[in-house]
Amino acid sequence: MKKASYIKLTKSNKLLLVCFIVFGFHFNSYSQTKPLYKIKKKDSVLGIKKTLKKSKKEKTIAFNGHDGPYIINDTLYRVNNTNELEILPDFNRDSVLVRVDNKDNNKFYLSLNTNYNIPEHTYNLPEKMVVVSDIEGNYNAFASFLYANKIIDENHNWIYKNGHLVLGGDFVDRGKNVTQILWLIYKLEQQAREQNGVVHFILGNHEILNFYGDYRYNRGKYIKAALEISKLKKKKEAIKYLYSNKTELGKWLATKNVVEKIGDYLFVHAGLSPDILKFKLNLEDINNNVRSQFNGFTYTKDPIINFLYSSQGPFWYRGLILDRKSTAKITNQQLQAVLEYYDAKKIVIGHTTVENVSTDFNGQIIRSDVHHGNTMFSGKTKGLLVENGNEFILNDKAIKLPLH
Repeated sequence: MKKASYIKLTKSNKLLLVCFIVFGFHFNSYSQTKPLYKIKKKDSVLGIKKTLKKSKKEKTIAFNGHDGPYIINDTLYRVNNTNELEILPDFNRDSVLVRVDNKDNNKFYLSLNTNYNIPEHTYNLPEKMVVVSDIEGNYNAFASFLYANKIIDENHNWIYKNGHLVLGGDFVDRGKNVTQILWLIYKLEQQAREQNGVVHFILGNHEILNFYGDYRYNRGKYIKAALEISKLKKKKEAIKYLYSNKTELGKWLATKNVVEKIGDYLFVHAGLSPDILKFKLNLEDINNNVRSQFNGFTYTKDPIINFLYSSQGPFWYRGLILDRKSTAKITNQQLQAVLEYYDAKKIVIGHTTVENVSTDFNGQIIRSDVHHGNTMFSGKTKGLLVENGNEFILNDKAIKLPLH
């Protein structure tokens, strides 16, 4: 065995050693801090081809509890509680049953629309407006939040009258009740309209990822359903099929916006980069350009499309909250320029998780993506209430606190 070698501790390298210990300890302590979100090297739809790599732990591709329904033309597909795919070529379009995959076996009924219209981009501020984002297939959180705050009744019917409900994107992926949540939004949108209310569904990056078949965040049950229903062999193509204009949910989702303005509030899933001002786009331009790629994104030389689908785009940009190497945090001057261009006073975002519904830039940025609870009425599921010009934090126990 070789004799161990030692570094002679001169005065100079003693100093170096002390610096190494101090700064090394600080760095290690900071690295243990729980991050606000999982950092990805690049946030954008343009990088899908590179990121769809085989994961180390392969998902179990199998049915696992109630799922659906999936409706294609005149055929309804759904997975029952014994994990069998039911195919119903004849069903009542005015009474579609949706069963929730939870211990309470919740269920509700809805009727199908005959056509789907693109919503407006700008609205007047209503007397009352509730905002919640990033539910990600978590039915228990979503339904209990709506029920506690008197937006729906026990039968999942809209009771918020002429109020507005703003859904800030990322309602799909990760959870086990994705289709059930989409159908609940679908139902409430219809019922709200009948009472002069509005449901605003702002699309997030996860909805858009599914348009392109990015299945990384889908549970295995959804991949299994996509493969069985589409009869396609590739997972990516199968997921694309379920979110395409061949399906009822796909047609409906493709009408949704990625940015809307309600009163003086701009709503966008991730944020608006100051670089967007270079393109001189109004809200309609943003929505139409993004929507033009929903049913078949192709690599293009169009600088507007490339920007909107990049990490600086409205459903990926994190610069309203974070300062990263790839994206510096927006400055106050840049923020004022964005607000002035879009004639707004505040921007409400989700996408990047924070500890509580909160504000930045003297209340001009409102952050709504929090860690929602997994059980009903946990007190952890939270959203924003704007009522008669005042802002509050709401939770799924109907507790209302001022937003500071």
